[in-house]
Amino acid sequence: MLYNYQDLSLIQDEIEFVDTAIIPVIDIDITNRRQENANNIELMQHVIYLLEKQLKGRLLITPLFSVINNDVSHVSDYGAQLKEFGFKHVVVLTVNPRDINDLELIKLNSIPLETMEPDVMQSLVKDEMTNVLKQIIQFWNQ
Repeated sequence: MLYNYQDLSLIQDEIEFVDTAIIPVIDIDITNRRQENANNIELMQHVIYLLEKQLKGRLLITPLFSVINNDVSHVSDYGAQLKEFGFKHVVVLTVNPRDINDLELIKLNSIPLETMEPDVMQSLVKDEMTNVLKQIIQFWNQ
């Protein structure tokens, strides 16, 4: 499920089935590493699009959370809110290592998409999504 009007109108009634929330966390900084950050944002968007297609009806993907200077306090607050709402698993999806209390974390590899042929890029993004999918399934089986 996506964070849109239609999907969110169903979420309360489906919370026992939609038990996982994914919080994509990305860095933004126009002065430092802007192109690297833009590349990572593009990667994140591709991965969450494919992930949602694979697990539609089983997870909610929240909007991208933008982080400046590694301040993740608002991510922790939102994660706590999602748990209170009824999500059994709240997973932070990120390219950069994070230390976020009480939330499960999946780190994507940074992939230089801007220099790749489209078919190679699609293959690597799909591999990355598959790795994320496997980790989510591990969380479910714990």
